[in-house]
Amino acid sequence: MKKELIHSRKIEVNCYETDAERLVVEGFLTDERLFPYMIQALRETREAGLMHHVAMTMELTIPDLRIFSITAEMPVVPDPGCRDIQGNIQRLEGRYIRPGFTGEVRKLFAKAEGCLHLTNLILAMSSAAVQGLWSHLSRVREGAARSLPATDGSMLIDSCHMWRKEGPFVQKIRKHRTTPSEKRS
Repeated sequence: MKKELIHSRKIEVNCYETDAERLVVEGFLTDERLFPYMIQALRETREAGLMHHVAMTMELTIPDLRIFSITAEMPVVPDPGCRDIQGNIQRLEGRYIRPGFTGEVRKLFAKAEGCLHLTNLILAMSSAAVQGLWSHLSRVREGAARSLPATDGSMLIDSCHMWRKEGPFVQKIRKHRTTPSEKRS
């Protein structure tokens, strides 16, 4: 079967530790059209190239993943009016990345209140933030004693098959968190 690449979407997310005991998450989403195209609603023909370029930065508290600050930039959009809603993401400040966050985001940025590209990027970044937190908590540091992360993993329960409430990962955490007196009962 012959196939020709016509569209490319790239999402990149990076997590950084800071000296302020915060996690900084940076995300980028690009959509590229690989041939000249027409934006039907505007009746405009455009050359091949970027159609969307969205960048976002979240600063999160550790270990509770509260969104301390969030900013967005939209350097490339199909129409300047797309940028009118980029400030809406600040509605997320003070909220926590935890079970139910995806639903909150979808509700806050539904339809005319948001942008599907910002929403997709926020969701990718929130998932990566959880991985960044676990990377931070489980990092083996030279000269430091090894210890289990200070969180119980509850943010991951029922997030996937392996983290289901009665699944193997949750059972292992429960086993390791059980005190000696609880083991005897």
